[in-house]
Amino acid sequence: MNAKTEDRRIRKTKQALKSSLAVLLEQKDIRDISVQELASLADLNRTTFYLHYKDIYDLQQQIENEAAGKINEILMEYMPLKGHEQIYRMLAKFLTCIKEDADLHHIILGKNKNQVFLREICRSVETHCVKVWTEAFQTEGEEERLDYFGGFIIQGFMAVVVRWVESGMRESPEQMARMMGDMGLYGVRFLEQKEQ
Repeated sequence: MNAKTEDRRIRKTKQALKSSLAVLLEQKDIRDISVQELASLADLNRTTFYLHYKDIYDLQQQIENEAAGKINEILMEYMPLKGHEQIYRMLAKFLTCIKEDADLHHIILGKNKNQVFLREICRSVETHCVKVWTEAFQTEGEEERLDYFGGFIIQGFMAVVVRWVESGMRESPEQMARMMGDMGLYGVRFLEQKEQ
């Protein structure tokens, strides 16, 4: 068997486990999920599971690491933001990534999400943004003020994304990016705008 076939098989196995974990997390907390139950739902045996992961929490950790890596890639690609349209494009890319890998993001953002991981991600993004804003707006010595602003924007965006995921991602990533961008740029004046 060549390496490409093996890699494809491993990817398929990991995807089956990830999808099965997403299904089970809709029904119960992660601490109530057994490896046997997960492997059975994925139509695999426990031995196959243990070839890739130590336990259910290791699977969750690897999924979270993958999500954090994707978020970091998007931030690096678009920062520092230059103009409003770039904000919309960055948000659209982020939301498209979420929609394209819905299983992963139902695990990260769904009903039984890991709140500690979400806080860590938000804090990491806030720190990155505050650094960029300090340089872009030449606000040396105002880090605390920017820190509050970062918390307000990033936590607000994350709450909108979680609500979008929980509601079945009915709106397109582009629609959500426009809405979130307008919320961030215009605050309460967003409510005065008519839907386009």
